[in-house]
Amino acid sequence: MTAIPVAALALSLPFIASTAAGASAQPPGIAGAKAPAVAGKGRPVTDPRIIALEKKQEVLDKIAGQITEGLSESDRARIPGFAEIEVDADHNSLRLHWKGSTPQRVQRILAHLPKGVTASVLPARYSKADLHAARNKLLRGGKPVNLRVAGASTPIRITSIGGAVDGSGLDITYADAAGPNAAAPRDLLAPAARKDRSREVKALTDRLTGINTAASYKAQPAEATPPTAPARRAAPASPRVGGLNRQHDAAPWTGGSGLKNPTGGICSSGFGVKNSKGVNMLTTAAHCNGNDGLWRTYLGGDAVGSSDGLAISMTDDVQGIDLPKPQLSGALYDGTALRFDYYAKPVSGWGHNNVDDYVCEDGANGGVHCNIKISKTDIGVTGENGVYRPITDLAYATSLTPDGIAGVNGDSGAPVFAGANNFTTDEARGTLTSFDTTVTCPSDETVSTVTDGWKRTPWCFKGLYYVPIYQTLQDMNWTLVTS
Repeated sequence: MTAIPVAALALSLPFIASTAAGASAQPPGIAGAKAPAVAGKGRPVTDPRIIALEKKQEVLDKIAGQITEGLSESDRARIPGFAEIEVDADHNSLRLHWKGSTPQRVQRILAHLPKGVTASVLPARYSKADLHAARNKLLRGGKPVNLRVAGASTPIRITSIGGAVDGSGLDITYADAAGPNAAAPRDLLAPAARKDRSREVKALTDRLTGINTAASYKAQPAEATPPTAPARRAAPASPRVGGLNRQHDAAPWTGGSGLKNPTGGICSSGFGVKNSKGVNMLTTAAHCNGNDGLWRTYLGGDAVGSSDGLAISMTDDVQGIDLPKPQLSGALYDGTALRFDYYAKPVSGWGHNNVDDYVCEDGANGGVHCNIKISKTDIGVTGENGVYRPITDLAYATSLTPDGIAGVNGDSGAPVFAGANNFTTDEARGTLTSFDTTVTCPSDETVSTVTDGWKRTPWCFKGLYYVPIYQTLQDMNWTLVTS
């Protein structure tokens, strides 16, 4: 395995990870019983059309990285005039939103694009720096203020704040209820009354920020964690067909595996990381933890490791689990939630995110869902637990996403990645924090486990918020473990 320091890649990403960073055209083997699946050995053949999109996206992301000087989604506010960049692999094109004239260095990049790649520069009313300054006027003590409008009996709670992709202003969503876990699951106002309320909120946020805003109703995002695991008749061992698996992992630990938190809740493991002292840890979502203590495998109940409340960030919604058996595979599970063989792919490195990038969510409860498209980056969002996450990205399932869902409850803490090297490796992009837009679950998402006789009936979602991996690595002073 290889540890990838955040600082070492800050200027090269989101370029394609090099072999020195752990990428490989053929997945490397991992010592012991674990080895990533390869074509012809249980690995499904990826649709050639999807591979073609992935290749285009890699090229476009590289150009986007040059234009944005390797800066993260939020740090791009340091580029004078920059508002946003869209990476459109479907049309092999880039769209830049810029306030004022683009600098000569950007003009030179656009003048020497690879064959077949097109780009356009569209005028933006505000730069990302303008939008950050306006957004900050709605924050107090690092979280959104409550708003008071005429006719509302309770304060208006801001659920998300982010710049419009085209740089036309701030996009703000709100809920009428105040306080953690108080947002109604559905809109209680009639359509005409809601329209009036949104106009009132917009008028107020226009005045407070000094710029154009758009306000729309949206309840707080749903946390992706059931509070407790389902009741069981017994605690049998899980099947070990072909060795270790996503639901019953063991050292060397692999991301995307099923976890039970210290109070029995269901979550997913994320990425393998090293802390500043070089200690190996496994990540998950901070909101998953019922209390500090022992984490166990989802099936079998084997000890994974312990959390002590120190390696945690509520604003990044990430927690590190100390591993008594500290080996990490540097890989992520792939395939369905209850695939009972060791089907995994190496993590080759990490990258920044761009609007319209395709990514995959790798939840232990729902399995892998790919071809999810990023709709916005650099959004501040208030979770169901009332904690404000200042930097997240938002992505939605598309017509190319199997079953049309981005994930299911119990996937909290799951890795979000982009396919790389013809989908033979995974490029880390972030950690799932919450879901957006409930949809009807397809029949194959209702999982029955023959080993213990209960069915898991999930909640399914079309969209998801995740904290960019760069932000986590930088804030926690961690390095990513690859294979």
